[in-house]
Amino acid sequence: MAFAPISPARAQAPVASPARPPPAAVGPRLALSLADAVFLGLRDNRAIKSAYVVRAAEKYDLFVAETRFRPIGAIIGSAEATRAGDLRGSTLQVNPSASWLVPTGAQFDFGWARQTVRSGGNDLTTQVATLGVSQPLLRGAGVAVNTAPVRLARLQDAIDRLSLKATVSDTVSRIILAYRNLAQAQQQLVIARQSLERSRAQLATNQALIDAGRMAAADIVQTQADIAAQQVALLQAEQQRNSAQIALLALLAVDLHTDVVAADALDAKPLAVDLDQAIATALDNRPDFLSQKRAVEQARQGLILARNNRLWDVSVYGAVQRQTERGDLFDDPITGAPVAGAGLPRTSGAVGVQFRVPLGDYRPRQAEIQAETLVRTQELRLDDLRQTVEAQVRDAVQGVELAWRQVEATRLSRDLAAKTLELEREKLSAGRASNFELLTFEANLRSADLQALSASINYLNALTTLDQQLGATLDTWKVSLQD
Repeated sequence: MAFAPISPARAQAPVASPARPPPAAVGPRLALSLADAVFLGLRDNRAIKSAYVVRAAEKYDLFVAETRFRPIGAIIGSAEATRAGDLRGSTLQVNPSASWLVPTGAQFDFGWARQTVRSGGNDLTTQVATLGVSQPLLRGAGVAVNTAPVRLARLQDAIDRLSLKATVSDTVSRIILAYRNLAQAQQQLVIARQSLERSRAQLATNQALIDAGRMAAADIVQTQADIAAQQVALLQAEQQRNSAQIALLALLAVDLHTDVVAADALDAKPLAVDLDQAIATALDNRPDFLSQKRAVEQARQGLILARNNRLWDVSVYGAVQRQTERGDLFDDPITGAPVAGAGLPRTSGAVGVQFRVPLGDYRPRQAEIQAETLVRTQELRLDDLRQTVEAQVRDAVQGVELAWRQVEATRLSRDLAAKTLELEREKLSAGRASNFELLTFEANLRSADLQALSASINYLNALTTLDQQLGATLDTWKVSLQD
């Protein structure tokens, strides 16, 4: 099939640029360093704010648990007026009470009741004070059993604090990755623009060669097609940049109309990592591993309580009571003087032992078996997590090392591609190369630029991933949790 020759007028027709899409961000320009982005995220990120709101309630749970051995009291009162025919009366009653549990399991109870009854013009006031103590001998006895609920609450509080650390750490890592994604998109946009400018410059060079009769007019179509492809790539890079801006702004909880710009340079430098030290650091810092260790301790405390609940309920107790009564009923009806011996205080006391032996109830043994099973499964989970942590750290360290080697390789490839393109331009000017070869080397340079950029981003992200695996993200960024 024969093709019609391209006229010089058609060959010189410029390639029209497509219309630029409206920018996603139309608000004020905000240039951020990575440290600034992390700071804004810690201050405004909603996931972190929500975690702190929950943390406030969790801290109060611990406070309540630690009041277990503090005295508690109550005041109960009532007032009542009665009427039966012409007889009117009233009753006023006040009953304050207090109890105190001590770590041995002993329970002290104190109560005082005052009742005033007025009926038919006569008053009767009764006061009763009672003090009692009960000490378990088997079930519920001992410091280990009675302090177990407090230790469980403290362990849970430690787990909750580690959960907060994990939330903040994960959020900081997401912000870092989103920031680098924006920086990469910005640099890709720069590469696309530079590539388009080089192609347009080459178009002018080709036109000059055509005018000088040193290049066929048809060869310029290749350059025009390349410019059109570069314009498409530029639009795609702009869209990626806009999407990266929105993703970062959402994490920072900043107005989505803000024109945020990643201001830090993508400076990738080699970092030597000691594998054994990295594994030890992860086992000391990882929130998930430390939480699992505390979960094992919680299961062991639960086993202590389950075994204690299988014991007989045996306790000794003692109580003393003092009662006084005063009023018109104890006065001589003629003289109005108190009757001798009437209304004198009366004191009584009692000591004893009580027990309760369950028969045919297998639920305590069932609870003990479940507690033993939980301890064993939690220990197995800890062992499995220890191995998982080591595997993840090894993989992260290897990932950092390989990512740096890729950075070195892509930088060398990019430098060679740039030199090759420059030499090819010189050869084309001397008529010793074709336009197609030049466009091929231009595409190679563009690909090498993108590969070098991607390698640098991947290496920096690998370092961030390593920080996550070590549980050192907050330490790296000097972030302290406000608890």
